[in-house]
Amino acid sequence: MAKYVFLEIPAYGHVNPTFAIVQELVKRGQEVIYYLPEQFKDTVEAAGAVFRSYESKLKGISPMATTSDLVGGGLPVIIVDESRHVLPQVLDRIRAEQPDYIVYGDMCVWARIVAQVLNVPTITMRPTYVMNEHIFSMMAQQRNQNFPNMREMVEKVNAGLAELCEIYHIPSFDMRSAFTHAGELVIVFIPKAFQPLGETFDEHYSFVGPSILPRHENSDFPLDKLSSERPILYISLGTVFNNQPEFFKMCFEAFAEQRWQVVLSRGKHVDPAVLGPVPDNFLVASYVPQLEILPRTQVFVTHGGMNSTMESLYYGVPMVAIPQMIEQTMTARRVAEMGLGLALDKETVNVATLREAVERVANEVEFRERVQDMRQAVHEAGGYQRAADAIMQFAEEHAKVH
Repeated sequence: MAKYVFLEIPAYGHVNPTFAIVQELVKRGQEVIYYLPEQFKDTVEAAGAVFRSYESKLKGISPMATTSDLVGGGLPVIIVDESRHVLPQVLDRIRAEQPDYIVYGDMCVWARIVAQVLNVPTITMRPTYVMNEHIFSMMAQQRNQNFPNMREMVEKVNAGLAELCEIYHIPSFDMRSAFTHAGELVIVFIPKAFQPLGETFDEHYSFVGPSILPRHENSDFPLDKLSSERPILYISLGTVFNNQPEFFKMCFEAFAEQRWQVVLSRGKHVDPAVLGPVPDNFLVASYVPQLEILPRTQVFVTHGGMNSTMESLYYGVPMVAIPQMIEQTMTARRVAEMGLGLALDKETVNVATLREAVERVANEVEFRERVQDMRQAVHEAGGYQRAADAIMQFAEEHAKVH
């Protein structure tokens, strides 16, 4: 039996895919210890791991904000500050655990420092696109256009990283290295077919696709009101960028009295009174159990977050993607170029273009055929079971060598 310590930033889009892997490793007789803030305690313990808490300064991180902010926003600065805050809390405790392997999210810079200080073999996890020099170069032009203060931010991050490396007596690394760095094994939660320039990644990247287990959520969503006679159109802008009452009212206008039964997730930020009367063919809720709705859905109007995109493909649902930030724009473009749906611009979308896009995706058979092909690729990628296989194979081979 090996002992694995999991380390991650407290963002649901990052931690959610890991719990199925944790549960599978424990089921296979492995010992797993997971460090996260207190809010994750019940979920960690339900997966069978030992919970260890730390206090985080990160609040309200978008599950999908990582790459966009990484290449030009404020998140790298925040991540460095978080590392200063967390490392003194956890380093000696993790040293006392004497882990055989450290498994960490590749945005979790402080975890990389822990692993280097303790000289423990590492496995990294990536919930979205893998970043390497090819991808970084591909995004450079867009990055510089959108973030004119990029140079100043990079200098600040590099100075902070150099300071941390000096404090903990490890070789220094810069911002680019921080976010393209990979452990000895990398678990990627998308299929290789969806990764841009997937051919540039070698065999130590394991593209396992979405890591999905039933969530057993307590939800008051009225599943019994779903029609068996009307096709279902599901609309969600995710959990972060969903304070969009004007867009939701646009959806009312586009699809009221249409053939669809529309399930609309308005999120927790929008006052229902602001939306006005809800059309008869709409079910509107602050929270929708997505994994229960998607198997019944014909078309998914989505923000293009990677978790939602992968869940849609897992269930074979074509999409109309309306991205709310840069990484989602990259995903929406990927959806469109692969024929898995259409992409619309949030600044120019209107009632007519939204309705036309949904009808095209619903009625043109090519979309459904390509989505079914990708659905097969997603399932063949193996999910959390393949991830557990790769982790245990890595541990077995590492033990033989050492």
